[in-house]
Amino acid sequence: MKLMGGILLLLLLSWQARATEPVVLTLFGDIQLDERQYDRLDFTLSELQALPQADIITAHPWVTRPHHYRGVDLNRLMARLFGHRRVVTLYLETLNGFSVAVDWSKLSPFGSIIAWQDDELVMSRRNKGPLWLMLPFDRVPEVQQADFLHFMAWQLRGIRVLSEPE
Repeated sequence: MKLMGGILLLLLLSWQARATEPVVLTLFGDIQLDERQYDRLDFTLSELQALPQADIITAHPWVTRPHHYRGVDLNRLMARLFGHRRVVTLYLETLNGFSVAVDWSKLSPFGSIIAWQDDELVMSRRNKGPLWLMLPFDRVPEVQQADFLHFMAWQLRGIRVLSEPE
């Protein structure tokens, strides 16, 4: 009986910890996941970390040396949630009120990630986190343009996805 009570207590504590973990990213759009339709999905950091990940090592105008970023592979995330449609535009929204429209056809070839880790540290609001759209800035000359700098939104909070039928 004690064992059963202990298991129940662990399950409740686990559920409570998950229930109190804050949402760090909200995706909006015509989402399809596991054959169900959604117009909005909220993600905690743990849920984002469970998705397919990728790494980018890059220098960019906001750092003095190359940094190692880890995060959600944005191409794979879009394919998983919007594979039934053609993604046209991402509207990135940040905690500080910045927003930018991103032409998906311009961004998708460069393997961007939604970074949650910078040099093996989970990013906080103080260091441009909790999420930052990261590109391989110093490795791909095409992204070293003003448009792409605007796409690299930090303190990312929401992504509105405009898509259309295939």
